[in-house]
Amino acid sequence: MQVPIHEGSWWNGFIPMELSQATRRGRAGTARHGRRSHREHLWKLARKLLFHDRLRFVVAIAGVAVSVMLVLVQVGVYLGFMDTASLLIDASRADLWVGRAGNESFEFATPLDERTRYRVASIPGVAHTQSVLINFALFKLADGGDLGLQIVGIEDTPGHVPLLAPWDVVAGDARKLPQPGALTLDVSDGNKHGITRVGQSTEIAGVRTEIVALTDGIRSFTTSPLAFADLRTARSFQPQPGDEPVTYVLVEVAPGVDVASVEARILVFTTAEMAERTRSYWSGRTGVGAGFFATAVLGILVGFVVVGQILYSGTQQHLREYGTLKAMGARNSAVIRLILSQAMISAALGFVVGAPLAVAMRAALGTASLAVSLPPALFAATAAITAAMCALASLLSIVKVLRLDPASVLKG
Repeated sequence: MQVPIHEGSWWNGFIPMELSQATRRGRAGTARHGRRSHREHLWKLARKLLFHDRLRFVVAIAGVAVSVMLVLVQVGVYLGFMDTASLLIDASRADLWVGRAGNESFEFATPLDERTRYRVASIPGVAHTQSVLINFALFKLADGGDLGLQIVGIEDTPGHVPLLAPWDVVAGDARKLPQPGALTLDVSDGNKHGITRVGQSTEIAGVRTEIVALTDGIRSFTTSPLAFADLRTARSFQPQPGDEPVTYVLVEVAPGVDVASVEARILVFTTAEMAERTRSYWSGRTGVGAGFFATAVLGILVGFVVVGQILYSGTQQHLREYGTLKAMGARNSAVIRLILSQAMISAALGFVVGAPLAVAMRAALGTASLAVSLPPALFAATAAITAAMCALASLLSIVKVLRLDPASVLKG
C-alpha cells in the first residue's frame, strides 16, 4: 500500500526511501553500514523533531539546565560544608586523635584531663603527642561590641614539628604564636572581626592579644571565626584560668610501628575516622544533609516534569509522522530509539548549559565566603542522573507512540 505523507509537513521527503531502506537494513542486520546509516537517520530525525518548534526546544533545554545547576550547586555546597567541617582534622599531621568517646563533633567536645596526654605518651609505639584545646571566647570589636570566636589552642614542643598548626599564612609569622597573647586570624572573616593587618591588638575574655599572622582559607563550620593561639594563651581565655584542660591529644606514631597496633591499646580515632565522625554529625544530626539533598531532588523533579511535558507535547503534535513511520514498517524499537534520542539530546545540551552556570554560581558564592566543592566525580554523576532523568521523562511519549494505530492516524 502507498503510505500518504502529510501535505506540507516539514519532514516531507525526508522519510521516504532513505529511512525506510535504512530501517529494513537495520532489521535484516546484514551490513554494518546499514546499521550505522540507520542510526544516523534516527539522530537526524530526532534533531528535526526537537528543533522544529524552537520555543519548545529552548524551554526544554532551560528546564534541564536549571535542574543540572540546582543539583550541582546544592550537592556542591553540601560537599563544601563537609570539607569545612573537617578542615582542621584533615590538615593535621597526626596519625591518631585521642578524645572522649561521647564527642560527636570536633567543635563541641568535652575536655580531657591534662594527665591523659602523659598516659598516651607512655604507650609503646607513640613517638610524640600534642595537646589541643578547642573553646569559644568573646572577641572585642573596634566598635566596642563582642564577637564569638572559636579558639584552637595548640602546643608548641621544641624540637618537634607541630601536628596541628596554621597554614596558608599570607601575612606575619605563625611561629610567633608561643608569645603570650599571640593570635592568628583568617582574612576571609575580615568583615566579622575587622582585623586587616598584622600587629593589631584587641581583647579576648579580658586578655590583651596581638595578631601575629593572617591566614587565608581557614574557615570554621560555625558562624564564629576561627583563631589559632598557643595552648597557654588559649587557656587564659577560660572562665577559670587555673584549669588546664585539653580537648584532644594528637598522636604521632613512631616510624615502622603499625598505627593499628597503637590504636588497639587506647580509645582513639585515626585522622580519617575523626574527620568522618565530624562530617557525619553535621550531616545527620543537624539535618544539613537532608536539606541540601531535598533541594537537589527538587531540581531533578523540575527537569523531569519540563522534559516530559515538552517531549509529550511534541509527540502529540507529530502523531501523523510517527504513524507514517510505523506504517512504513519501522519497528517499535526504532521508534523508541527515536524518542530516546530526543531525550538524550535534551540531556546533553541541558548539561552543557547548566554545568557552566553551576561553576559561575560557585564563584559568586565564594565571594560570600561560602565554599562550593565541584569535583569531577560530581559532574560525572550529575551527567548520568541527567541522562536517566530525561530517559524516564520520555516514557509517557514512548507509551503513546507504541499504542498508536497507524491506520487510524493516517485516515484522520
